[in-house]
Order: sequence, then C-alpha cells, then structure tokens
Amino acid sequence: MTLTYIKFESQTYGEKAKQLLLKHKIKSHLRRNPNPNRKEGCNFALFVDGNIWTAFEIINNSHIKNLGVESFRERP
Repeated sequence: MTLTYIKFESQTYGEKAKQLLLKHKIKSHLRRNPNPNRKEGCNFALFVDGNIWTAFEIINNSHIKNLGVESFRERP
C-alpha cells in the first residue's frame, strides 16, 4: 500500500494545516511520519481524505511551513 501525505517538521505546523483544511471542509489526520528523515526534524505527516494536491495548494497559499508531499510504500 502506498501512503501519500504532506510532511511537517513539527506537530504545531501540522495542526495548523489540519485546522485550515477543516475550515475548507477537508478532513485529515496527523501522525508521526511513517518514513522519517531525521535531518528534517521531528517529522509529522498529514494524511488527507480527498485530493492531496488541493490540500497542499491550500496549505501553501496560507504560508504554513511544510516539507512537501511524499509517498511511502508500506511493506507487507
């Protein structure tokens, strides 16, 4: 299974993005990144119920600091 998510260096930025998306009626959930890059900080991942690119655009237009969109394939 491939997971696609928006990365954040801290939980605070992730929570801000989650609340912003909720205002746009887009549900999401925040958790620790399943494939973290320790050089980028704590690494939190925001999983979006819906179009990830629409959510990413909303977050970027609101200038919420993020580390981009990433995909990760879970191993069975």
